This record gives sequence, structure tokens and C-alpha cells, in this order.
Amino acid sequence: MGMTKFGTVAVWLACAAPAFAEAPPTDKEVWITIGTDALPTVRSSFKSLGVELPESAREKGGVAALRIRESQIEKLAGVMHDKLNRCAGFLTHDSEEKALAEVERVSAPQQSLASLITYNINNGPSVNAMLGGVQELNIRNTINSLSTNWTTRRYNVQTGADAANWLKTQWTTIANGRTDISVALFTHTWLQPSVIATITGTTLPNEVVVLGGHLDSINQSSSTGAAPGADDDASGVASITEAFRVAVANGYKPARTVKFMAYAGEEVGLYGSDAIAKWHSTNAVNVVGVLQLDMTNYKGSSYDFGLVTDNTNASLNALTVNLISTYLPAGTTYTNITCGYACSDHASWNKYGFPSTMPFEATMTTDNPKIHTTGDTLSFMGGNANNSVKFAQLAVAFLGEVAKGATTGNTPPPTGGGSGGGTINTATFDATLKAPKCAAAGAGCDSGALLTGRAALGPEVNKPNTINATCADGTSGAYQSDESNERLKISTTDGTNLAAGKQVTIEATVWSYSASTDKLDLYYAANANSPTWTLIGTYSPSGTGSQTISATYTLPTGSLQAIRANFRYNGMASPCSSGGYDDHDDLVFSVQ
Repeated sequence: MGMTKFGTVAVWLACAAPAFAEAPPTDKEVWITIGTDALPTVRSSFKSLGVELPESAREKGGVAALRIRESQIEKLAGVMHDKLNRCAGFLTHDSEEKALAEVERVSAPQQSLASLITYNINNGPSVNAMLGGVQELNIRNTINSLSTNWTTRRYNVQTGADAANWLKTQWTTIANGRTDISVALFTHTWLQPSVIATITGTTLPNEVVVLGGHLDSINQSSSTGAAPGADDDASGVASITEAFRVAVANGYKPARTVKFMAYAGEEVGLYGSDAIAKWHSTNAVNVVGVLQLDMTNYKGSSYDFGLVTDNTNASLNALTVNLISTYLPAGTTYTNITCGYACSDHASWNKYGFPSTMPFEATMTTDNPKIHTTGDTLSFMGGNANNSVKFAQLAVAFLGEVAKGATTGNTPPPTGGGSGGGTINTATFDATLKAPKCAAAGAGCDSGALLTGRAALGPEVNKPNTINATCADGTSGAYQSDESNERLKISTTDGTNLAAGKQVTIEATVWSYSASTDKLDLYYAANANSPTWTLIGTYSPSGTGSQTISATYTLPTGSLQAIRANFRYNGMASPCSSGGYDDHDDLVFSVQ
């Protein structure tokens, strides 16, 4: 993740505890944009040092623009990290005009430039073939090479450019002469180029899938200091490299074009990814999904993944959750986190309207404490790449399920939603029904992360997620301590598409407070537009914490149906119980 930028475009400044910058020849004024929620803390901290920040030139949409001295930027980054536990929080601009334009951009309704595709899971044979080839040693060797062969990979020095050229050679070797693969440098106005490896799609070459991480490193105490950057972000680049390697090793040919990217200049303001995303936007390239891996090898949290929910795409995040539960080892966990204003390269793609997702190695307050220092080494992370393995595995699953296509000996699955058996569609929020919905008929429907939490407790978006918002959730208790529905999934038992008369399985994931007092009521409705709820059964969790409860029933006749999970503390079976700890969620799905 990034630290600071002094240049011609907006920047991101990030999170390791900073030292004061070396005194510049002239202390010019620059402009920043910052979250209005952080501004009072920043003002107070500066005032304690005898510095009175000027009033905002404009505040809108939760973002403020104001000017500060260039020499104060390091102090600002320190306040954001030390006082607010943020890896980001502000952008720097070289003019008032650009700062005000950024405020307007952030506050304006965001329009996606990418064509909508259905994210689903139906490519198991090819994904599993690639998963079996992921090797920790390969990831470790790449991290070690990037973090020790050069003193720094800073964007504006020759060693940063040398690291990019080395990576291009590595990726060219992996490509092994395949005529459908190209490896090239994306040059910028600074020394370090970005590196892009492209596998041209077989049937949908004009739809593009991106997997990326940033190549540069930084020492925030000194622009000339050593910056090994083993975790930030040699680990992300190494995870992407391993996904690329196993894809080629297994003869993988994607239906959609895939681009593996190592961005230059992230640490000084998303330089490389901003230029590349802007190029794709300007040239009307249809980027249908972006995976960002920024720091993958330090496990600072009890969760395996922290899934960034801000400046990312909800549908793609839901798919990422489904990929974790489908392809990663049993017991792999995740939690939703917010990363802050422009915190990594996924934000560049989001800025230009492209759907992105970013799984992180920890929560924002438990990430690697050594980043941006001489201590960000492989040895600090135990001398191995064990934690990065699961990120490489997730990258492989993302590759196979978003780009589709097949490895040698396997049959490519359908690229659209619901056109063949085996497709488990991922729901998106339906603004009319006010609940998660799978519009295309497939072998199943999965809510992904859309239901996680309850009321204002936890990250649940679009709450209460019941049809027409007719059943409000209880507001008592605390998230992941008391009751909540976390996920709903319905699928046919024979793997064919959902159709009247088919037997289906419901998998309801809940957070249980008590195995004795908590009850889950499962209902179905044949007509989601005007639901009449029929009880399937009442079930008890087998323990506390995260529990998955399964039930089966037979689909009635109806083209748009729904299921409801009513998870309650004590009380009686009801489609909409009124207890303070009760959670109710619906999942709407199409039936053939």
C-alpha cells in the first residue's frame, strides 16, 4: 500500500508510522482532499504543534478540500495512522482546481463503464487442476528475489526500473513461447514501468479480466533509504506470478482475455494503476472484473482474509466470498473491512467505473507493522510464504471463474449465467424487491456477502434485505457475538438448473449465540413478487459462532421464487419474529 506523492496527479498516502520529511528546498503549498470525518482529529493534532490549518475550500459528499504546506504532508500521514488507524485518508493535488474536481468526482453518482456479466461458479474441474499446482516455494522465491536483489524498488530510481525488467523476463519465461500470451512494459513518465502479461481470450477476447499488485516499494523515513518491501507488495506480485505460472503449466486458455499486472508507483499515489485504468477507460476496453492483491504474506488477524468493501464492487465481492467457501480449505475465514479513501490500486479501477475486489491479509489495525521500513523482509514473516499460498489459490479461483475457459483436458463451461447445469449464480441486490436476487436461472443462487450482519450491527448492506423491506431486524447485541444471518445459498441436489419439481438444498450460514436458545426458521414462497411464506422447518445450530444449517424441499411452480431465513433468540416460529436479537433475510431466484 502507498504512502505519499508529490506530482501532477492526485495521490494516496498510507499507513506505516511516518517520520518527518527531509526539509525541502522550498516549502510550497499543495492541496489535499480528505474525509470530513477525519478532519477534526487532524486539525486538533496540528493545533497541538502550533499549526492552524486553513478552512476548507469546499466540503461535499464526506470529502473536504484544503491547502497545506508540502512539508506538513508527512505529519498528516502520521496523524491518519497514529490517531485514526488508517492506511489512507487523503489525496494530494498540485492545484486547487484538481482538488475541487476530486471532491466533485467523489460526491457524484458513480456510473459503471463495464458491461454487466453474471458472476457464477461452474468451472470446478479447471480451477481445481490449477489449484493443485500452487507451490509455496515459488511464491517464496519471488518475494525473496524482489526484496533482496535491489535496495529499493522506488518508482523514480534505476533499481525500480531494473526490478520491472527482471519481472518482465520472469513472466516471459513463464509464457513459454505461447502465441496467445504477450508480456510487455507499460511505460510512464517516471523511470519504473508497469509490467503486463496478457493471455488473449478464446471466445470473448473483448472482455477483460485483470489480476494485479504493485511492484514499487518505499521507505517512508527517507527517499534514499532501503525499502525491501517483501510484504508491501512483493508478496502480492508473487501471488499473482504463481497464479500466472500454474495457469500456463496447466494449458489454461481463458474465454475472456486475462491481464496480469504489476503496477509502478503505487506508493507515491497510485501512479501506475491510475494511468493504466485511465487508458482502458479512454480506449473503451470492457474490463469485467479486477482482483487486487496488496500485501498477502503477513497474518496479523485471526481471519484469513479481510475483504475490502469500500471503493469495490458488491457483486464481485460476493463472488470472492463464494470462491473462498468453494475452493479454499474448510475453515478458511474472512471478515469485511473498510480500507479508506483511495487506499490501493483497486481504487483506480473503481474510479474509472470498472468492478474491482480486494482481499487483504488482515484488518486495517492488524496489518504488517514493518511496511515502509527496512524491516519489511521475508525473515520478519517467518522466512516462508505460507500465508500467500491462500491468496495465490484465491487468484487462481478468480481467474478460472471470471475469465472461464478451461485447462488441458477439461471442457469450458458456459460464460453467461444460467445457461447450463452446474452454474451457481451470485445474487445482486434488487432495488425493486429490496432483497438479493439471482435474475438468471441456474443450478443455484448464492447471496454471497450481501446478508452478512444484522440491522446496524456488522457490515450488512441494504438492510433489512427482506422483500419490500417489510420485516425489520432486531437491533440488540453485538456483531459476531449475538445472532445474525450471514449467508443463504440454494441449489439443486442433482446439479441441474432450478425448475419446478426439483429437490433443492438450502445452506444457511448463521452466527449463533447459543445452541439451546437460538432457532432458525426456513420458509419458501412460490411468488417472490407477492410472497406467501410456507414453513420448511425449524432448526437448531450445533454450536456457537459460525454455523451452517442445511435443509431440503421441493420447488413449487413459479418463475420467481424466494426463501427466507428467520434466525431468532427464543420465541416461536414465524416468518417475521419481533425479538431484539432476531434477524430475517430473503433470497430471490429465478426458476425455469
